[in-house]
Amino acid sequence: MIPDAHDLHLYLKTQILGRQFHCFETVDSTNRVALELLRDGAIEGTTVLATAQTSGRGSSGRDWQSAPGGMYLSVILRPSLALENIYQLTLVAAYGIVRSLSRVSGIDIRLKWPNDLVIQQAGKLGKVGGILTETRIQGGVLSGAVIGVGINWQNPVPDVGVRLGSLSRTPLDVTLLAATVLSGLEESYFTWQARGPASIINGYERYLINLGQPVRTPGHDGEGHIIGIDAQGALRVLFLDGTQTLLAPHGCSLGYRT
Repeated sequence: MIPDAHDLHLYLKTQILGRQFHCFETVDSTNRVALELLRDGAIEGTTVLATAQTSGRGSSGRDWQSAPGGMYLSVILRPSLALENIYQLTLVAAYGIVRSLSRVSGIDIRLKWPNDLVIQQAGKLGKVGGILTETRIQGGVLSGAVIGVGINWQNPVPDVGVRLGSLSRTPLDVTLLAATVLSGLEESYFTWQARGPASIINGYERYLINLGQPVRTPGHDGEGHIIGIDAQGALRVLFLDGTQTLLAPHGCSLGYRT
């Protein structure tokens, strides 16, 4: 069933995000559609929503399984942002979405670095969703970005996946789920624009399930422990001798063990 844009607007409390909607039952990729709309001059906040994708994309070029029954959403942003700070958009999205979904669902959803939404059950992490940020640059200047969000709702999931629809303490449908994602993202986006990255970093770290996790890094003997992130999304790792190092996003994989 194609999501109803009218119902979505009944749930939405946003000022910008989602005020223009393109809804599909199935699409190849909501990010691809949104990037085309971005290229054609679509306004900030334009949103693409589907309940299935045939060619969904995850981070690092991986496929994102997008079976029917999920929520797959992409939204256009047009911030004024230096190119070296582009990764802050992923932090903004992750923090705003995890906070909003946790609040509405009543479930303790956390962040697995850098861009996964997870739930911990019986000592194991289950992936409930993920975020993919794609950008377009013209003449050395950021012309716009698309934030893609996939949430496991009632769809079949892989071994590491969990469905939010079966766990939520609040009845959710795809329209309320989309409105919740957009509301959280907009709140975080506005906070970031008004106060800068520090407030977003602090918020992100409150939900980061990897804090304290031991890691090994090239050039260091022994294990370090994760103590936070920096403004570019890199992990801050502290070693027993008091030295610190940074691990860039996608520079390593932390896996799904806790």
